[in-house]
Amino acid sequence: MDYDVDVVIVGGGLSGLSAGITATKNNLSAIVLERGDYSGSKNVTGGRMYVHSLRKLLGDQFSDEYLELPVYKDTYEIYAKDGKISFSFEEKNKKNSYTVLRSKFDRYLSGIAEENGCTVSYSTLVKGISRENNLINVITDRGDIKTPLVIEADGSAALISRLQGRRLQPKYNMLGVKEVIENKTDRDYGETRTILGLTGDLKGGAFVYENRDTLSVGFTVKIESLQDDANNLKSSDLIEQVREKLGIDGKMLEYSAHMIPYYGYGNLPPVNYDNILVAGDSAGFLINDGFTIRGMDLAIESGMIAGNAAKIILDSGDYSNTEIYKKMLDESFIMNDMKVAWPMFNLLGNKDLFTKYPDFFTGVLSELMNVDGKNRRKPVNVVFDQAHQNGLSVASILRDAMRVM
Repeated sequence: MDYDVDVVIVGGGLSGLSAGITATKNNLSAIVLERGDYSGSKNVTGGRMYVHSLRKLLGDQFSDEYLELPVYKDTYEIYAKDGKISFSFEEKNKKNSYTVLRSKFDRYLSGIAEENGCTVSYSTLVKGISRENNLINVITDRGDIKTPLVIEADGSAALISRLQGRRLQPKYNMLGVKEVIENKTDRDYGETRTILGLTGDLKGGAFVYENRDTLSVGFTVKIESLQDDANNLKSSDLIEQVREKLGIDGKMLEYSAHMIPYYGYGNLPPVNYDNILVAGDSAGFLINDGFTIRGMDLAIESGMIAGNAAKIILDSGDYSNTEIYKKMLDESFIMNDMKVAWPMFNLLGNKDLFTKYPDFFTGVLSELMNVDGKNRRKPVNVVFDQAHQNGLSVASILRDAMRVM
């Protein structure tokens, strides 16, 4: 063998570890290169994981011990100047998603990877790659590794892809900021809260996820809107404003900030190059369809697909022909669900959703639900009036409503 290992996986998060577990199950030698001191040390996510792909990955090894709480309740909140709209959906005993603290969970998953025979190298910084005779030389601060195949899973920064010519553009990324707050609960289930109207003129929203002993509180905003922000609001100030408006008190145990991909189906970057497969956040796999915000199940699934594609590619002997990976992704739920979410994804890029719609909705409901002895107006007239007051046209409202459908 004229190379060191069958597969080098850059990044020890969900997609990288899933790729490593799958590759070793396919009798391939694999090494995961993680720049942090341990898997999860660089991850900001304190959110919700839909566990269908995790169950498939781990099989009999699956356990919810290192997850937080099963999510039975979803609450959506819209804040405006003079009011607030909220609604909830609750469905008990449905354990298809859990809140999760990645710093804890990723360490558990890396242990599973190592048990399955995958080598995980921590505190290892990948500096670049070079090519030689249909092989790739991965250059790290601990030495070079020669391999026929690289799986990139190092997050939205996507170093390997950028070395292939991909540009890192602010409009396709968000800043995620999270605090973990001490919060004891006696409940055996968790609630997630998705919130609009607390980030001012910035395109984004806030979230609260209920864990066993903590709350994960934070926000995500488009980086391009931060660049356009005339107030130069600091992320640390904004997270404190969010906490204050939500009335969340308690000891802060952790603060973190991270870049998150926000491409959508129609803007996805390449997922494969010669000798290179791109998975998880590095590939831009995130779905926001207004009802669910997902990335973790896509990361695990794309990691598994990459691990299975690696076996097919290596068996073929043509290491540069990675089109099979793209084909397998196209046939998966990942691309299907991203395509279905694309119209709503576009709507969520509309600044009016964050700056005008909250006041429009609360204005309409305020009049329709108020009784003051004056002659009541038809609902359609209230809608027209509030649209005008908030700088919206009825045509644009109908057009945006159709996107949701």
